[in-house]
Amino acid sequence: MSTSTKPRLRSPLLLSVATLMAISMVSCTVPTGEGGDSGRSGEAITLGLLAPLTGVAAADGKLMEQGARLAVDEINDKGGIDGRKIELKALDVRDQKSDAVSAAVTQLTSDPDVAAVLTGYASTTNFEIDQLAEAGIPYLLSGNSAQTQDIISKDPEKYPGVWSLAPSYEGYSTGIPEQLEAWNADGTFPLTSRRVYIISSDNAYSNGIASGLDKNFRAKGWEVTGPDTVPFGEVDDWTTQITKIRQVDPAVIINLDYLTANASKFLTQFRQNPTQSLVFSQYAPSVPEFTELAGKNADGVLYNLPFAPLPALPETKDLTRQLSEAYENEPSLYSYGLYEQVHLWADAVKEVGDPDKREEVGAALGKLDKQTTLGRVHFDPKTHLAVAGKDGIPMTYYQIQAGQRLNIAPQEFADGTFHRPEWMK
Repeated sequence: MSTSTKPRLRSPLLLSVATLMAISMVSCTVPTGEGGDSGRSGEAITLGLLAPLTGVAAADGKLMEQGARLAVDEINDKGGIDGRKIELKALDVRDQKSDAVSAAVTQLTSDPDVAAVLTGYASTTNFEIDQLAEAGIPYLLSGNSAQTQDIISKDPEKYPGVWSLAPSYEGYSTGIPEQLEAWNADGTFPLTSRRVYIISSDNAYSNGIASGLDKNFRAKGWEVTGPDTVPFGEVDDWTTQITKIRQVDPAVIINLDYLTANASKFLTQFRQNPTQSLVFSQYAPSVPEFTELAGKNADGVLYNLPFAPLPALPETKDLTRQLSEAYENEPSLYSYGLYEQVHLWADAVKEVGDPDKREEVGAALGKLDKQTTLGRVHFDPKTHLAVAGKDGIPMTYYQIQAGQRLNIAPQEFADGTFHRPEWMK
């Protein structure tokens, strides 16, 4: 019995079913919603987070993750990005050491599902910028803006997807001398002398600010002692610095060691036998852990921030409530910063229409102009830093009073006024 070599004809019913299946398969790749489609409909989008989740800066890392997660949850609750949910992949950079940061960055750059990477800060030098730019992954960060500027300003086109929510740190170098002059002129704090004692920590961030302050104080006729530089890392005993401070008897003390435990120990030891000096402490008082560690000794300390949530804004009050209710702890600068970073990335994705088009999303980030809890965010194309000042993100000044952080300047954003510290007679 021979077997025919003719092809067997399919029935009309089978042809119809096959045709419908083909049409159905094609329809799965048609964009849904205004955002378009990447051909990966339904798959989760991974956002990488670099944060010091352990070690001396773990308090910051915890707050970074909380801010990012709240924003991710908000977006997911509204259906995600074009129907795709966001997953946050948080990696520990520990104490900002290069090996820990490099290992975390390598893990993210080797993952094709990572759509973007966020951080408050990762390394002390921001060397990871080059790794992420080479991988074509958008990178939003909120720390060490001086280092970011040094890297990017040499060749901005090399870093189309790297943008800093932190504006220039130049305000750290000029702001305190200018504010002290203003307070002296209007009688808020009449200066008893023009002596300032500066303590630095041996890292690029603190030393850069110390150098700028030294220059600007001297230019205004101040007598500067220091910078007296302590090792970067845990510092338990501040006896040497406090002894020198008592010998100098300055009108102002500035401690640029930004690690919360170190700064609280300095203030606690200083308060045991204080000089008649104002105390500015770099960044650390903005972290909720600071008041927990220093207790009542924290009252009276001053600090400033080149970007921070503006308490007078309704949206800031609302976000503060959401963060406090969600995590049952006091939020800080990086809670707000990472929250805003996630939403800035989502806005850029909306402009592009596809989170997987990473280079296009990175470029779109640089074109955003948005009012946030930190002020107006738009970026300088020469440095990729957020624009500072009245038309951007303002430098703000704070004082801890009765355990509360009050914004005392500029006046238009203030929710408190300067009080003479109780250790000053």
